[in-house]
Amino acid sequence: MNRPNIFIAMAIAAIPTMLIVIGIFGPFLTDPLYMYSGLGIDVGSSLLPGLPTIDPNIGTTSLALGARAAFDVLSGHLPLWNHFEGLGAPLLGEMQSAALFPPTWLLALPHGQVIEHALLQALAGTGTYLFLRAFGLRKGAALAAALLFEVNGVFAWLRNAAFNPVAFLPWLFLTVESLRTATIVEAPPSRRLPPICLGAAMAALALYAGFPEQVYLYSLLLIAWVVFRSVGMTARQIGRFILNLLLTALLAFALSAPLLLSFAEFLTEAALSGHSESGFYGTWLTPAALLQYVMPYVYGPIFDSPVPVISAVWSSTGGYIGFMPVVLAFAGIFLTDRRSVKIFLVVWIVIAIGVSHGLPGVYQAFMALPLTQIVAFFRYLNPSWIFCFVFLAALFLDRAPDLPRPILKRVMLCAVAAALLSVALAAVPALPSVGDLWKAATRTHAGFLIGAFVAVTLLSGATIWASHLVRTGRVSIMLSVLLVGEATAWFLVPYLSYPRTGTLNTDSVAFLKSNIGFQRVAETTNHRLGPNYGSLFGIATLHYDDLPAPQRTADYIRNHLDPYANPTVFQPWFPYLEPEQQADREKLFLERLPRYAQAGVKYVLGGPGVGSETPIRLKPQGHTPHAVATGEWVEMSGRLPFGPDMTVSEVSLLVATYGNTANGRAKVTLCAQGDCSDGGSDIGLAQDNSLLTVGLGHPVRIAADQDYTVRFEKLDGERPLALWIRPKADATPFSAAGPTGPLKDGYAPELRFTTQAGPMPVHRSPTMVVYEIPGVRDYVSAEGCTLTPVTRDRVDAVCTRPSTLVRLEVHMRGWRATVNGKPVPVGMSDDTFQTVELPAGAAQVEFTYAPTGMNAALTMAGGALLLILAVLAHGIGVCLAGSIRGWPERASAPGRATR
Repeated sequence: MNRPNIFIAMAIAAIPTMLIVIGIFGPFLTDPLYMYSGLGIDVGSSLLPGLPTIDPNIGTTSLALGARAAFDVLSGHLPLWNHFEGLGAPLLGEMQSAALFPPTWLLALPHGQVIEHALLQALAGTGTYLFLRAFGLRKGAALAAALLFEVNGVFAWLRNAAFNPVAFLPWLFLTVESLRTATIVEAPPSRRLPPICLGAAMAALALYAGFPEQVYLYSLLLIAWVVFRSVGMTARQIGRFILNLLLTALLAFALSAPLLLSFAEFLTEAALSGHSESGFYGTWLTPAALLQYVMPYVYGPIFDSPVPVISAVWSSTGGYIGFMPVVLAFAGIFLTDRRSVKIFLVVWIVIAIGVSHGLPGVYQAFMALPLTQIVAFFRYLNPSWIFCFVFLAALFLDRAPDLPRPILKRVMLCAVAAALLSVALAAVPALPSVGDLWKAATRTHAGFLIGAFVAVTLLSGATIWASHLVRTGRVSIMLSVLLVGEATAWFLVPYLSYPRTGTLNTDSVAFLKSNIGFQRVAETTNHRLGPNYGSLFGIATLHYDDLPAPQRTADYIRNHLDPYANPTVFQPWFPYLEPEQQADREKLFLERLPRYAQAGVKYVLGGPGVGSETPIRLKPQGHTPHAVATGEWVEMSGRLPFGPDMTVSEVSLLVATYGNTANGRAKVTLCAQGDCSDGGSDIGLAQDNSLLTVGLGHPVRIAADQDYTVRFEKLDGERPLALWIRPKADATPFSAAGPTGPLKDGYAPELRFTTQAGPMPVHRSPTMVVYEIPGVRDYVSAEGCTLTPVTRDRVDAVCTRPSTLVRLEVHMRGWRATVNGKPVPVGMSDDTFQTVELPAGAAQVEFTYAPTGMNAALTMAGGALLLILAVLAHGIGVCLAGSIRGWPERASAPGRATR
């Protein structure tokens, strides 16, 4: 590799390497575990408010499910099924896990996701550079565009599985361009096979990357590019060109056969939420989002806005381009070279952005295409039009060094003016949102709002200065620096919203892994394990957040457990429920705990006081802290309202720990009818603004309409604690006083009693409390049989008579079973769970999951992979042989002047 190429490789690797260093060594905690797993303690102290990414699926699906797939692959198992999600779910067919995507396997390593993303960014930059070089552009222009696409707005804002396929878009353009060239020069098959195989590999990797919506939408651009590049070719050449592309597609589909088969079979039994029928028809982005394309943070950091319209924009958008690419795109358009290519790129930009914003006529025409009504086009069309902007900018940078100074100055003035006009036009529909934001603006909001316009002004001035005063040959270099500098700055802004401090507490995870066996856990509304993180840790968790999800699981949960459950987002807290519905849902959860036990749920995860009762009603508003210093106390006296008697085992109080700094020990004493019991707790275990729970030495019975007293004392510790007090909501007798006299008139602490009738706490950690449900149903059961589960998929049974084994795993088409090595039908119980008939005597039962035809798909993929590797290895060998043969001559050749 010669020096210029080494420099280019180093330049492309520089930004990804920097991001790896930041991810591993700081100063930011970029691991999603800190923000989304529910295991973070004292997570905070970010430089900016807001979130570092739009989509929390960076942790929920990409990390949690991807790591589960990585663990399966590295342990020698094909990642077809996930026992740890819901009632079980397909893993490979789920897609978002990217289970057989090789970069996903890095998730088994610490900081693996950071390395994976950096690798994909370098791959995106390399593909962009190679495509633009194949298209005929100079190295400098290709490199600038490569670095621009490496830190594009999709990579900056969407770090879930939608991130992965973007890297392969330029490689697919490279494939089209290479095959077109090979067709025109009538290259022999040996010259056409390498680009066919490379393109097939990249297309297959794009599918395995885990986000088919992204691939489908940018494939529409690729198809249009193929048609465009066919113009001017003879009919014979077009035939060969299309044939080569079809061979590439066929080989890619063969290589992707296991994935496509798994996905297709899953879809027949899946809940798809809005991704079915015409789920997204009539949906598009508000015009206020247009301004974000050129000023990414004009509305402030991600999701840090008090204006509802702006929050809706953040929820639906999927990337940006920035100001300098728009300037250089206009500059390229104003030049007459490669006119047809530029028209093509501009037309696609107009179509893609127009569709995303519901442009009449364009929108309806696009919606007539297959599948477009069931994909979130307004978010996932962004990679295609962003790439078009990158291409346009590269076309201008390639031409700029050859332009006479007067033409260059005129073109750049017009380009800056056109870009500023675009900003002005985009700002018009955004003015109401900007006005609302300015009224409620904090210093951060005001700074970003003003800074966005200042940045555009400075970039405009720097562009004009470069075109007027910098030496002509270096103008493109200066413009490239501005282009890449702006893009890199915007890309790094979300990093400032990552926390800089925090720790992970996995005590509860360790407890569950040691005690849960083959049973499941469920979650409550507070202090829960993050969605799907049970899959990461190998803990079967009933709650899930995934798309697609097994329809049979969704039906069982709605019919038996939770009528408010969303089919694809079964979480204890769902933002689209009314407060009354959420309250009823929480009540039903406690009432239906026996039903959860019948679904194999052994433990409930939550905060202190799950299932506890409040002996006094308080108003939701008006809370204020009442400080309790070391040696001080608060004594509360009340009367249990009319209702059932209570046998109290724990007392909880809502506390403020001043940013988790309070320390020492607390003591609580409960007395009723002369029976007193006390207990202590470490204050450091309580999270700020949550319940501090103290277990009593023995339960205390309080009869209905009976008086009780609770005394809370802070025994020691240097840092203070506060009890949150709120106004009383009714006239139930209650009073509270401390050493200085009564508490604020009409106010009472938030007090809760845990009774023996509720789920019993069996483990506490700083992040959650684990409660055990009595009467849990075994994962496998059969009347008259002694069962020994060896693994989740193998059971040894000894039956006194023929029986039916019930396995609490959701039934899906791909499940098969054998009894003593002989295939047996897999039936269903409760229209959900798997059953197998057992004979009398000893039996070994084994379950396996694989979509129908998986063996043939694996054989097809294996054959395609061997062919691709053989062709690529031969091509590399030929290149190396040529380099070795030419080395002595080059080494002995006289030096040549360079410039």
